[in-house]
Amino acid sequence: MPTSDEYRQTAEECYRLAQEAKTETDRLACLDLARTWLDAASRQDQMTPGQIAEADKLARERTTEPEASPPEGRTGWRRVFGLFR
Repeated sequence: MPTSDEYRQTAEECYRLAQEAKTETDRLACLDLARTWLDAASRQDQMTPGQIAEADKLARERTTEPEASPPEGRTGWRRVFGLFR
């Protein structure tokens, strides 16, 4: 399970992508994603160590396939949406 700091870093990436967006729709979508990641960071900050351990266990149980690697030179929105880590 990612840490709250990792969630905040992803939110910062969303803010950066919002600044680079070519359309207002894309900008607003990136800002909405940033807010969602910050909400997740806040929720995790409120979790007890036991709750975090249980969430980690559940996440490991759900992961049955190996994670894919991004194509060379691909980052940005693919990382933000969690398609490639």
